Amino acid sequence: MAISRNDLKKFSSLKRKTKRHEHDLFVVEGEKICGELHKSNLKIVITLANSELKSIYPEYTMCSQKDISRISSLKSPSNVLAICKIPKNEINLKNEKPLIFLDNISDPGNLGTIIRTLDWFGFKEVFCSKESVDSYNNKTVMASMGSIFRIQTHYIEFIELQKLFPNHDLYRTSIKGKNIEDSEIKPNSIIVIGNESIGVSDKLKKIIPNTLTIPGNGQAESLNVSVASGIILNELVKKINLQM
Repeated sequence: MAISRNDLKKFSSLKRKTKRHEHDLFVVEGEKICGELHKSNLKIVITLANSELKSIYPEYTMCSQKDISRISSLKSPSNVLAICKIPKNEINLKNEKPLIFLDNISDPGNLGTIIRTLDWFGFKEVFCSKESVDSYNNKTVMASMGSIFRIQTHYIEFIELQKLFPNHDLYRTSIKGKNIEDSEIKPNSIIVIGNESIGVSDKLKKIIPNTLTIPGNGQAESLNVSVASGIILNELVKKINLQM
């Protein structure tokens, strides 16, 4: 099966968020991540490989490196990439772990790393404000190292999330708040993690009184949001395991 000119044009357009969601498709790049994709339950439209790799990947569709470069978002495109359907994720209303809400995360690399960390700690979904970067951005997919295939991402207004989980306790990250190590966080909680530079938005600060702070002894002004998320998730998992 060869790639048609129309498909090449469509796949090349997936660099743009509007086109990804218009076609319900996203691009996965790299041999390792494409290997992870093929182990997942996601629907793969096509996997393309440089013709020189025919003996290694006989099941993939062979094409020129020039065509791969047209689709790729990378400065140095991989020899393998796949086109995948964006899954129709459904919110698990019986989720027994704290819910993570990302408030206006703007860097795709940070989002991908957070998704990878959620996967490491056994979480199955994450909630994002509608202002947050697209989870199917190529840089996000790459940074997730395949975890995006296992973590469901939901873009939702925080107020709507509250309505779905009205009995959950609410917490937000803060530079000056209560030490997370001293906080009694129950499984039925929503944890809001704020933007890289401005933190949690003012509108959410007004409705979320409980704060969580990561204690530090150095002079750095703050932590990278993906690093902070990893520390928070580690603390959450420890607290939940102690309660169960």
